[in-house]
Amino acid sequence: MNLQDLIKTTRQSKPPRIVLHGIHGIGKSTWAAGAPAPIFIQTEDGLVAIDVPHFPVAKTLDEFFGYMDMLINQSHEYKTVVIDTADWLEKLIWKTVCDENKVTSIEKIGYGKGYVFAMQHWEKFFNGLNLLRDKGMACVILAHNEIKSFSPPDGDPYDRFQIKLHKTAAAKLEEWADVVLFAGFAVTVNADTGKAINNAERVIHTTNKPAWRAKTRYVLPDTLPLNFAALLTAIKNQPKGE
Repeated sequence: MNLQDLIKTTRQSKPPRIVLHGIHGIGKSTWAAGAPAPIFIQTEDGLVAIDVPHFPVAKTLDEFFGYMDMLINQSHEYKTVVIDTADWLEKLIWKTVCDENKVTSIEKIGYGKGYVFAMQHWEKFFNGLNLLRDKGMACVILAHNEIKSFSPPDGDPYDRFQIKLHKTAAAKLEEWADVVLFAGFAVTVNADTGKAINNAERVIHTTNKPAWRAKTRYVLPDTLPLNFAALLTAIKNQPKGE
């Protein structure tokens, strides 16, 4: 095999893998409903006032994977799968792990093994998303967040917004995603006091900051409007070579 046959010089053109976490009521589901031809797989009933194609709320993990299998194996014209939400999916995973081990709480499975068992179901989930992406679908995962203390190795601890998942699942989700976005409010600085002030404008933060978790494999502005079309335009308009 020739070395030059293996070297690729053009960027991948697969649909994006997007995670959006944000505070309750910020408008995550409304934002995702603006994606191209979306279909929602719900683990919570968050579409009360939103008219968008969706499956019934998955009450069990088997139901959830059944919906994924339909999208994987049947013909359809949907272009984006939206998981609403990851933290409620985790509840279904934990319930399944508890049932499989005949316990009432995942904590009752000794030595942290419950979370190891849970990762087997998470791996199935990500494998399913990858198959949908191979089929040409963008993958959007919505999640609530929580404020947790973070202790960096080179400084003092501080609080930040992060995805509301067990740390192992959250790390896997962030590793899998092309972008992890934080939905919040625009921040301005008072010229007199130097203090940061949240204003009423809802935005997406794309860059990791001490106050929140975010990342991007694309070249994106630090903030974007809370509008899916704005994100899609920014992703499509990548500089050459990125």
